[in-house]
Amino acid sequence: MPIYEFRCEACGARFEELVDAGTESVACRTCASERTRRIYSPPGRPFGIVKTPGETRKQERKNAQLRERTKQRWSAARRRGRQSGEES
Repeated sequence: MPIYEFRCEACGARFEELVDAGTESVACRTCASERTRRIYSPPGRPFGIVKTPGETRKQERKNAQLRERTKQRWSAARRRGRQSGEES
């Protein structure tokens, strides 16, 4: 069952309703008028499932920076480990 958006021609109220597919009119929630029309309601954007090319490049840059920082931290920790091993 889809959720459709309706507009009441009597009072101007807009509301959503869970109805059978193809339903063109339902009673208004505000004034109970039967003079309602289904209006176009664009679908919502997917939740980050599909990224634009710009978003993809931005994410790739962030991933490259993260890899570089991780390598630097790992190398620094390794150097510290070697230096403390020489002192013992």
